[in-house]
Amino acid sequence: MDEEAVKIVNFTNGDSVEFNEPGLDSILLADHVKDLPVVVVSVAGEFRQGKSFLLNFFLRYLKNEGRPNWMDDKSTPLRGFEWRAGRDRHTTGILLWKEAFVMTNSRGEKVAVLLMDTQGTFDRKSTPRENSTIFSLSVMTSSVQIYNIMRNIGENHLQHLQFFAEYGRLAQQGTGTPFQKLLFLVRDWPKSFGDGYGVEGGRELLKECLEITNEQKDEQTNLRQWIQSCFSETDCFLMPAPGDKVTGDVSFDGRLEDISGEFCEKVGELVRSILAPENLLVKDINGRKLSCQELATFFKAYARKFQENSLPEVKSFLQASIEASNVTAIEKARRYYMREFANQRPRGDLANLFDFHRKLMRHTKDEFRNIPKIGGDEVSDGYLIGLTMELEEHFCRIFKEEEQVIQKEREDEAIRQKERLEVERKEEQRQLERAREKAEAAAKEAQMEAERRAMKANEAIRQKERLEVQRKEEQRQLERAREKAEAAAKEAQMEAERQAMKAREEVLKKQLDMETQAMKKELEAMQAKLAEKKEEKEHDYNMLTGLFMIPAAAVASVVCPDQVPSMARKIEKSFGLPG
Repeated sequence: MDEEAVKIVNFTNGDSVEFNEPGLDSILLADHVKDLPVVVVSVAGEFRQGKSFLLNFFLRYLKNEGRPNWMDDKSTPLRGFEWRAGRDRHTTGILLWKEAFVMTNSRGEKVAVLLMDTQGTFDRKSTPRENSTIFSLSVMTSSVQIYNIMRNIGENHLQHLQFFAEYGRLAQQGTGTPFQKLLFLVRDWPKSFGDGYGVEGGRELLKECLEITNEQKDEQTNLRQWIQSCFSETDCFLMPAPGDKVTGDVSFDGRLEDISGEFCEKVGELVRSILAPENLLVKDINGRKLSCQELATFFKAYARKFQENSLPEVKSFLQASIEASNVTAIEKARRYYMREFANQRPRGDLANLFDFHRKLMRHTKDEFRNIPKIGGDEVSDGYLIGLTMELEEHFCRIFKEEEQVIQKEREDEAIRQKERLEVERKEEQRQLERAREKAEAAAKEAQMEAERRAMKANEAIRQKERLEVQRKEEQRQLERAREKAEAAAKEAQMEAERQAMKAREEVLKKQLDMETQAMKKELEAMQAKLAEKKEEKEHDYNMLTGLFMIPAAAVASVVCPDQVPSMARKIEKSFGLPG
C-alpha cells in the first residue's frame, strides 16, 4: 500500500472486518473540508484489472487542479495509489487518498473530492463476505461508482449488483433513488465488437445489456429494472487497451510516454467527464447533499454492520442507512440549535431565556423535519423526540447555570455595591479630608497673604519713611547746598567787598598819599613861610591844627574808623606836631 493512501477497511482473521475510524476521521473531519459538500469517486470490480492504475490518472488531474495541461508530463511515472503488474491482487480492503481535494464546481461552490480504491473481488483469496463488504461499502458511500470490467459486460457482472437491487427495492419504499451514478467502465474494449470508444459507444453497449426482452427470465428482467431504479444515473464508457508496454512489460512504471496515445486521450475524456467543474456530483442521501462530516457518520454506520460475524442482511443495511440519515439530520439540527443559542441567547433574564429556547426549539424541529431522510416520519419522530429530550436537558442545565450566574451576579453586585458604597464613603471621607486640607491650606494661604500684605504695608511704610528720610536728606543736602551756595556767595561777596575795599583802600591810600604829598608840600611851604613869620607861627599853628586835624580825623573815621588814632598820629608826625 502506498504511504499516502489510508486503509479504512481491512480483513483480519478470516472474515473479521477491521475499521480504521481514526484514519477516516483524519480525512473527513479535517477542518478545511469537514463542512464542505463531498464528491466520492470509487472504483470497484474484479482483481488485477487496473483499478489502482486508473485512479492515479484521477489523482494527477486533482493534483494539477484540473489545468488543461495536466497530462503534458509524459516522462514522470504515475504515483499515488500503489499498483503493480502480475496475477495476484495488490490492493486489499478499502483505501482512501490521504486528503480530500478542494475543487470549485460550475456554480462557484467549493466541494471536497475524495478518491476511493477497493480490493479486487472474486479472486482465489477473497471470500463472499469480503466481496460483499467491499462492493457494498463502495456503492453505498460513493457519489460516482465506477464498475471496472474487462472487455465486455456479462450477465455475471449484472448479477453482482443483485444485492443493491434488493436494497433499492426496500429503500424505495421511501422517496427517491438510494444510489447516484453507476458508470460501467469497460477496459480493453475490442474494436472488432463494433462500438466506438468513449461514452457514445458505451451507451450503445449499456442499452443493449439493460434492455428487457421477452426471452429473459423474470429474475433477469427484475434485475435490470431494479438496477436502473436504484441508481439515479447509469452510464458506460469504453476504454481501449493501454498498449503492449503496459500489459506485457514488467518494467513498466507508469510513464505516459509508454502508454498508448489513444488510451491517454480516452482516459482524459473519462477523468473530465467525472471531475470537470460542471460534472462534479456531490454525494446525497434521499436528495440531501452530504458534507464530509455527515459522510463519516454514514460510513461508520455501514462499517459497524459489517463488523458483525455474519454477512449483514439487506434490511440491516437499510436500517443502517435510516439510522445514519436520521443521525446526520439530528446532528445538523443540533448544530443549528447550538449555533443559534450561542449567538443569540439572552443573558441576565430567565424569562427571556425561556421564551428564546421555546422559539428556538420550534425552529430546530422545523430544521430537522426539512432535512431529507430515509425511513419516513414515524421513524424520524422517534429521533426527534430523542433530540428534543437531549436539548431540553441541555437547556435545563443552561437554565440552572444561568440562574446560578444571575444569583452569583446579584451576590457579586451586592458585594460590588457594598464595595462601591465603601469606596464612596472613603471617597467622601477623602473629599472631606481634602476639603479640610484645602480649607486649612486656604486659611494658611490667607494668613500668609495677610502677612504678605502686612509685610507689604510695612514695607510701604518703611519705603515711605525711607523716601521721607531721603526727601529730608535731599532737603538737607539742598539746604546745605543752598547754605553752602549762600556762604560761597556771601564769601564771594565779602571777597568782592574785600577786594573792592582793598581797591578803595588802594585808591584812598593813593589819594591820601597824593593829598599827603600835596599837604606836605603845602606844609613845607607853610613851614617855610612859618620860618619867616615866627611870630605868626603859633597863631597859624593853632589855625592849622584846627584846620587840618579835624578834616584828617574826619576822613580817617570815614575810611577806616579803627585806624583813626594811628592816622592822626601819622599826620601829626608828618607835620611835626606834638602828639
